[in-house]
Amino acid sequence: MEHKCPHCGAVLPENAAFCPHCAKDVHPRKGTGTPAPLRKKVLLGLLALVVVIAAGVGIWYLSRPYEPQEFDGVGEVYYEAGDKTYQLLVAWPNDRCAPAPDIYQQGAPDEQYRWPSRWYVNDAATGQDAWGEFEPLLEQVTVEVVQDENAADPLVAGEPSHREDYSPDAAMVSSLDFTGNSGEPQVVWTVQMKNGDLIRVRQNIHISLILTHEYHWQDYPMNTLEELQSLMNDIAAQVNPTDEVILYLPPVTYEGDLELQRSFEFHGSTEGDQRTTLKGSLTMLETGKYYWINYFYDMDFVGDGTDTGITALAKVWAIGCSFTGYQNGLLTQGGAWVNITECTFTDNGVGLFYNSTGQSATDDRFFDNTFTGNGTAVLLMNVPTDVVMYFDGSTFSGNGTDIDNQCDHPVDVSKATFA
Repeated sequence: MEHKCPHCGAVLPENAAFCPHCAKDVHPRKGTGTPAPLRKKVLLGLLALVVVIAAGVGIWYLSRPYEPQEFDGVGEVYYEAGDKTYQLLVAWPNDRCAPAPDIYQQGAPDEQYRWPSRWYVNDAATGQDAWGEFEPLLEQVTVEVVQDENAADPLVAGEPSHREDYSPDAAMVSSLDFTGNSGEPQVVWTVQMKNGDLIRVRQNIHISLILTHEYHWQDYPMNTLEELQSLMNDIAAQVNPTDEVILYLPPVTYEGDLELQRSFEFHGSTEGDQRTTLKGSLTMLETGKYYWINYFYDMDFVGDGTDTGITALAKVWAIGCSFTGYQNGLLTQGGAWVNITECTFTDNGVGLFYNSTGQSATDDRFFDNTFTGNGTAVLLMNVPTDVVMYFDGSTFSGNGTDIDNQCDHPVDVSKATFA
C-alpha cells in the first residue's frame, strides 16, 4: 500500500520515518500525560482553597455588623431574642394574652375622658408575664398617636410608664385623653431595642359621640317613689344602655327602695327646707348594664339601722350626699369602685364599706368628707387595684373605729383631721 507524506503529499518509501522531500517527521507523537501524583496534588490544593474560602465567608458572616430589623403589628407582635419568643401586645387586664387591637369608647362632644392603654410582655410559650426579663433588652418605649384627620379634637397619649399602683400586671400604661369628637385615631406603641430593632404595636381607637338624655322633674312624673321607679324602668327598656341619662329629681322624700338596671346620673335639688331624700335603699341589680359612672349629687339617704344606703355593683361617685342611720352607708360589691367627695356619714354601723375585687379604679380622691358617730367610719375588706386612697380634707370624729384597713390597702390620711 502506497504511503504519502502528511505534510507535502510526496510518496514515501516503505517504513520511512521522515519524508525525503520535505524532511519532516511522518510519525505523530503522543502527548506527554500528567503524572498521577501531580494530579492528586492539584485536586487537594483546590479543595484546600475551597475550605479556606468557606471559612473566610463564615468568619465574615459571624463578625458582620448586626442589621436592625423592624416589626409592625396591629394588636400584637411576636419577637425573638436569644432562645425565647416574646408576645408584645395591647390587651385588657382580665386576659393579658388576648390582643385588643380595637377599642370602642363614647364621649360627649365637650367632655374630657381618660382611658388607659395597657401594654403587656408575655412569654409566648407559657403566656406568663415576662416583663422582668425583657426590660433589660430595650432602650426606650414611646407612645405616639396617628390622629383622625377628620376629627375636631385630638387624642393625647400620656408618657408610658410602669404603674405598680394602678395596673401592676401591665408592663406599661399610657393614659389616653380624648373627647367625643376625637374620631378614630390610632395609638402606636413604639419599642426601641438596644440592638437597634424597632417594634411597633398598634391599637385602633373608635370614639363615637354619646347621646345624652335629660329628664327634669318639671316635665316627667317623679314625685313619688313609684313614679320614679316606673320612669327608670322605662328608660332602661327604651334607651340604649350606652347613652347617658341624667335625672333631675324634685325636692321630695321618697319612701322605700329603688332598683337600678342601668347607669344613671342623679341630681338632687333643694327648695326651702326640702331636699331630695331617699328613706330606704338603692341597689344595683346584677343583671343591669352599667356603662358609665353612676353619679349622685346633693341627695340625702336615710336608713332604719338595718339596711344599706347604696349597694354598688358598678362604679359610683357620690358628691355632696349624706348617709344616716344605716347598717352600711355605701357598700361596694362585685368589681365596683366608689368615690365620695363632700359627703357626710353619720350614725351608721359602717359608713363607707369596701368589699369588691375589680380590675380598675375611677379616681383616688376621697376629699372633704365628714364621718361622725359611726361604728366604723371606713371599712376596707377588699379594694380593687393598689391605687392610693387620699382622704384630704376629711374629718373623723366620734367613731368607734375611724379606718379599719383589713386588706392593708394604701391609704393617705396625712391631710385628714381626727378629733
